[in-house]
Amino acid sequence: MKLLLQFGIIAVVLAAISTTGFECASSEMTSAKLYIQRKEYDNAKAQLLKEIAKNPKNEEAYYLLGKEIQYMQGEYRGMKVSFDSALAIAPTHKKEIQLMELNAWGKLYNRGVDEINRAIDTSSYLEKAIVTFSTAVMVLPESLLTRRTLGLAYLRNDDMVNATAQFTIAFEQGKDTLSAKLLGRIYLDSGNVLKTNFLAAHREEYESMKNLASIHERIKTVDVSYLLGDSLIKISKPQKPKRGDTKETWRIEKYHLTLSVEDGLVIKLKYDDDKPYAPQIDSTEFKAAIEQFNKAVAVMKKAQALFPEDAEISESLMKAYIGAERGEEARILLVERVKKYPDSKIDHYNLGVFLLKDSSFSDAITEFKTALSLDSTFSDALYNIAATYVNWGVVEQAKLKAAGKDDDVSYKERYKMALPYLENVVVMKKNDVLMWELLGQVYANLNMKEKALQAYDKADAIRQGKN
Repeated sequence: MKLLLQFGIIAVVLAAISTTGFECASSEMTSAKLYIQRKEYDNAKAQLLKEIAKNPKNEEAYYLLGKEIQYMQGEYRGMKVSFDSALAIAPTHKKEIQLMELNAWGKLYNRGVDEINRAIDTSSYLEKAIVTFSTAVMVLPESLLTRRTLGLAYLRNDDMVNATAQFTIAFEQGKDTLSAKLLGRIYLDSGNVLKTNFLAAHREEYESMKNLASIHERIKTVDVSYLLGDSLIKISKPQKPKRGDTKETWRIEKYHLTLSVEDGLVIKLKYDDDKPYAPQIDSTEFKAAIEQFNKAVAVMKKAQALFPEDAEISESLMKAYIGAERGEEARILLVERVKKYPDSKIDHYNLGVFLLKDSSFSDAITEFKTALSLDSTFSDALYNIAATYVNWGVVEQAKLKAAGKDDDVSYKERYKMALPYLENVVVMKKNDVLMWELLGQVYANLNMKEKALQAYDKADAIRQGKN
C-alpha cells in the first residue's frame, strides 16, 4: 500500500516536472502550508503575505490566501482581491475559485435577506444589509439579482444616489424589468418633489399671474377686486364728471396695469409698455425638475423598446413626457395608449387636455366624456367638458360676428350642452366664485334671466363671505 502511494506521488511530480519544470517551494510557502495544517491561520497569513511581497507572481500564494485564510474566516472582500490576483497570473485554480466565490455569494445573499427582514423592527439592520449586499456584489458582480436587491436596500434607506447606480447597472447590463421601473420611479419622484417645491416657493407669483389672466374686457369690477384684492387698486374718477357718468380708472401699480371702467365693467385694460406682468423667478429648481423628468424619459424609452407590452412602463413614460413638458411626444404616446388601454381614465383625460389646447373641441369632449364614463366622480373631467363647450361657443360666436352674422345664434347650442355639466360642477365646488360667475354668464346667454341673477347673487355672497 505504501509503495503504491509513493509511486503515485512520484508520478505526479514527474508529470509536473515534464510540463512545468522543477520549482522549489520557498521557506515562506512551506511554513504557510504547515501553519494551515495546524489551523494557525494568523501565522499562515503572515507567511503568505511575505511570500507575495517577495514573489508577487506566485499564483498559489494568492490562491491559498483567498481559500484557506480569507474564505474560511469570512473575509470575502479580501478573498475576492486574492482570487482576482491569482487569476490574473494564471487560470490554474479557476474552477475552484469560481465555486468558492459562488458559495461565498450565496452565504452573503442569504445573510443580507435575513438582515433586511430584521430591519423591519430594527433600523440598524438595514445598514448591515447594505454592507452585506455590497460585499456580495463585489464577490459576484455579474449577479444582477444582487444589484437589484442592493438597490432596494438603498431605496429603503432613502439613499437615492446609490439606489440609482445599482438599478442602472441591473437594467443596462441585464435588461431587468423591475430595475427599469424602479429607476424611472426614482427620477419621476425626484422631478415631482423639485417641481412641487418650486411651485410652493413661488405660489404667490403664479397665483398673481393666474388671476391677471382671468381679467379681460367686460369682466365685472367686483371680480377684479376679488381676484386682485382691494388694497392693490387705486381708483380715480374724471375731475369734472358729467351727470350719470360712471367712468373710472383703476390702477394696479404692482402689476403695471391700468383698467378703464364703466358701469361696473372693465371696458379696456392696458399694461405699461404693453408688457403683461412677468415677475422675476429663480427657475433653478424648475430646471432641475425638468432634468429629472428627462432622465426618466431616457430610461423609460429604453425600457419600452425592450418591453413594449408593459403597461406600467408605458404609463411612466407618459408621465415623464408630461413632466418634462415634451407635449408632442406625450400626445403621440397618449393616442397609442387610449387604443391599447381603453379603460384608463387618466389617459383619456390627458389626451382631452391636449386636444382642448388645440381647439379640437369635439375630440376633446369625446375624451373627457370617456374619462367621466369610467369614473363618474372624476370632477376634473366634468369641469373640462363644461369648459370645452363654453370655449367652443365663444369661438363660434366670435367667428359669426367676424362674418357679420350677428343674428345667427347657433353658438348657443354649445352653451346649452355646457349647462348640465356646469350645474354639476358648482354642486361639487360650492364656493368657487368664478364657476358661479361662468354659470351666470351661460344662463344669461341662454336668456335664463332669473337663474343668471341667482348665480350672480351666489357669487357675490361668496365674495362677501356670506355663503
